[in-house]
Amino acid sequence: MTLRLLTFLISATAALLAASGGMAQPGRTAPNFEGWTVDCGNTGVCFASSFTRSQSVWVDLRIIRDWQAEAQPLVRLTTNTELPKEGMIRFDVDGELIEELPVEQLREMQTAVVPPAGFRPLGGEGFWYPTGPATATLLEAMQKGKELTVHLTANGSDAIAVPVPLQGLKASLLWVDNRQDRTGTVAAIVAPGTAPAKDAPHAIPLMSPDQLPPEVAAIWKANRLCSAIDPTIFASLNAVRVPLADNASLYIVPCGAPTAYNSPYVAILSGKDGAARQVHVARMSDKGPVASDLIYNARWIPADQQLVSYFKGSGVGECGLWNRWSWNGTGLVLLEEATRKTCDGTAPDLSNWSSTWPIKNTSN
Repeated sequence: MTLRLLTFLISATAALLAASGGMAQPGRTAPNFEGWTVDCGNTGVCFASSFTRSQSVWVDLRIIRDWQAEAQPLVRLTTNTELPKEGMIRFDVDGELIEELPVEQLREMQTAVVPPAGFRPLGGEGFWYPTGPATATLLEAMQKGKELTVHLTANGSDAIAVPVPLQGLKASLLWVDNRQDRTGTVAAIVAPGTAPAKDAPHAIPLMSPDQLPPEVAAIWKANRLCSAIDPTIFASLNAVRVPLADNASLYIVPCGAPTAYNSPYVAILSGKDGAARQVHVARMSDKGPVASDLIYNARWIPADQQLVSYFKGSGVGECGLWNRWSWNGTGLVLLEEATRKTCDGTAPDLSNWSSTWPIKNTSN
């Protein structure tokens, strides 16, 4: 063991002990408000979504907002049913018609909507709802109502009505406002105020290795496994640059091609002087903290300046290793680690995984 690594481990242990002193931590899974799920991406784009099914037809309704101060809410509808060119989609709230749109018209207008960077559409037929005042009208009606009904004209059948319960919607939109620091501003969806709109906590998307500064690229390319990745795959893995104080940046970038369940990443710090270094992270072992350079399925949380790793032991994800680190200005401090060694095909529930840091009494 080198002196530098030993020094790192001693510092990491001290940081671990300090970080465990009662700091409240977010949950290990995204919140759910009566069927509405909320979450944010690496860049700071956030969404609230509801997935509902009527017989064999399902609808995913998603309200998405990017991090820029001027970004407006977008509504995305996805369904698994094939819609005819001459079909219609109707939106009712508590039986009152809000909008009826021809499928052909919706398809033609899709190119006019610019999706947030890093947005990944679900499989199926997907549409952006008309933006601007039309979206504002729909969201206002949904917040006041109890049930949205989406009427779809499917091939070879009568219109299919898919009910979308609206309980929990307002709480989910308030969560999005809070995470994006919009509550009380003129840009808030739920509780607007008089404060001016401002950029939400965010990171800058990286779509290509060509966007890396030379010093950062040199560290990334020094590991041949990192640079051995197809550029089109790189673009789909939500790499980001995190702006820090004093013109420094933290780069979270893929390191090699993904495997069946896991995508490895590395973190590289570019200082105010342009010099760059790889950032190692601490994990726990039976003998204490150990240093690692790989972060699996990395997720950056801009609002908290935290980084999450979720190594999946199976495709289901019911077993593996989960970590959360916090950026403290110079490095990533381990706040929480949990693991489950039993791969039995059950639904993942990270809230019940055994905590390996901080140490807790668990039954798993």
